[in-house]
Amino acid sequence: MTSEGKPRALDVAELTALGDVPSADVVEMAHRRQRHQDRIAGTVRGLPLEETATADGSDAIAALVLGTAITVQLEDEQPPLMRQALRHGRTWSEIATATGLTVEQARTAYTTWADTLGDNDRTEALGLAG
Repeated sequence: MTSEGKPRALDVAELTALGDVPSADVVEMAHRRQRHQDRIAGTVRGLPLEETATADGSDAIAALVLGTAITVQLEDEQPPLMRQALRHGRTWSEIATATGLTVEQARTAYTTWADTLGDNDRTEALGLAG
């Protein structure tokens, strides 16, 4: 909840598909996902028994949706972070290790992203790629 006590869009959204996830940062999504996982496990304290696990599996679906949304958002953030690493002299091998990709996969993801940038940014980004 916000400081005004109003629920955030993520707190009230019914999550059954990736498109149901409102704009939120990774931390907010991770907290919401953890709440669903806690209910599945029955570990949420202070809730009535009937609210600790959903019989229809909606908590499991919501946790899956949020896990996917987190992954997508992190993947979208990878190329700009790769650019920062390259600017500071890090190698493709280091970037590949950090992202769990091969050097070729990391380089391909980065250059594909760089091709979407405006002229000056694209030139700089591709120059960093080597």
